[in-house]
Amino acid sequence: MRLLRPANDQLSDYTTTLEFLAGNLIAPGCSVILDEQQYPVLLAFLDRIAAIGDIKFRLEMCVDHRPGYSVSWDNDGSEEQDDEVDRLMGELVQSLGFDAGSIFKPGVIADPADILNAADRQDAARAILDKVPNAEPEDWDEMPKDK
Repeated sequence: MRLLRPANDQLSDYTTTLEFLAGNLIAPGCSVILDEQQYPVLLAFLDRIAAIGDIKFRLEMCVDHRPGYSVSWDNDGSEEQDDEVDRLMGELVQSLGFDAGSIFKPGVIADPADILNAADRQDAARAILDKVPNAEPEDWDEMPKDK
């Protein structure tokens, strides 16, 4: 984790650029106003959300007000997918260094690489567990009984 940077970076409107790069992940009328350090973080998280699958995710707003912020989105996935998106968006808000009462750890910017690497490890663990059948072990696969 890094300490929150001073709020002296210039904010820019990345809406048009993001519409071009992320296309269908951006809702009509979306507004994206961030500084140049926050923008790549948002792109990384949108990439991760896109990897979840076709859940009709749409970013509606991501604005750094300094102080405060506005982030909103919509998606129509399964309950598991919705939970995953909500978790990622909460981590995105923390990673962008937004300053507000709803932040998990105010004054600290979460390292997006750590968060995204942890998410990849969780995906790998789920993939391994999906390969394990939920069946009773075969006779040859059981440990010998203690006598």
